Amino acid sequence: MTLRVHPDPQEPAGGFAFLELETGSLPDGPQHVAVFDAFGERWLARAKDTDASGGIGKALWQTERYEFGPYEVYRHDGADWVRIGPEIVNQLDEYAPLRFTLAGRTHEVSWPDNVPQRAGAAVLGGLQPVGRKQAEIIDRRVGTVELDSPEDDGIVVPERPVATENAPEELGVEPEPGRSWLLPLLLAVVLVGAFLAWYFWPDPEPAPAPAPLATGQAEPCSRATLAATRGGFVAIADAIRACGSDVQPDTALSLVEEAAAVDDPDALLLFGTLYDGESLDPRIENLTGLTFVDDPAQAAEYYARAVNAGSDAAAENLSKTCERLADDDATLARGAYDDFCS
Repeated sequence: MTLRVHPDPQEPAGGFAFLELETGSLPDGPQHVAVFDAFGERWLARAKDTDASGGIGKALWQTERYEFGPYEVYRHDGADWVRIGPEIVNQLDEYAPLRFTLAGRTHEVSWPDNVPQRAGAAVLGGLQPVGRKQAEIIDRRVGTVELDSPEDDGIVVPERPVATENAPEELGVEPEPGRSWLLPLLLAVVLVGAFLAWYFWPDPEPAPAPAPLATGQAEPCSRATLAATRGGFVAIADAIRACGSDVQPDTALSLVEEAAAVDDPDALLLFGTLYDGESLDPRIENLTGLTFVDDPAQAAEYYARAVNAGSDAAAENLSKTCERLADDDATLARGAYDDFCS
């Protein structure tokens, strides 16, 4: 079985990633993760100077095995998903040959280049100026040097000769006969050669036109093809999950919005999931990048609409979301609880 690594789209600042395995690869319950550097033959351990903001400390590699976690396991769309944080992500370099161990099984991974590390917080404190040895100042001005007194060690400063227009004649040197005709001649030869090269240079062949698509052929993950999928929105959603990263977030969102506008229960359930920070649709949220900031009030609204439209799966999600709203004193949370949970 293959372990795949995806960036967490809900964390644009980086530092978080999802590990994807085939469904049934991991047992029930939270799991630990161990990371082995196949090149350096060392195990990654939690850095001693890791801070509470997310594991920004310097990487610590050791000979003894170390396990991070435990991490919750998400099961969805034929895959098991584990979300790891900066305590691991921030210590890994692009293309590093690694071995991840989960539930007693080892998976070889070349760490991808699309999972950014999370930047550390700025350190408080005053600026520390760095003192430098001052270089010796040397007066490089050209001119006559003035002595402090006529009796300074008997040093005599010679005066610089002043150039005149008739210097060659005064020195008795005859100037070399001029060759001013050479430069115009060379310039003329260069210009004529450049013109002939431009005039007789063959025209570049036009680039071949792309081959047209065969009649009836369309991109399998285009919006038109997805929208034409038969079987209602549940079939469209499955097609979006199958395409994964080949579908743009805007494309997926427009298809969900169209179905939700006619109260499709599956579309409303998906909308609730996108707003629910404690629920996850991995292939849509992780691969297409379509996801929203956690908003229990909005999630409750869409879950309630999905229940009214006939979705049995939304009822359990609504119950869990209402428990979160009951503990929230915010005005919007209280209003959503009264509207959709009472």
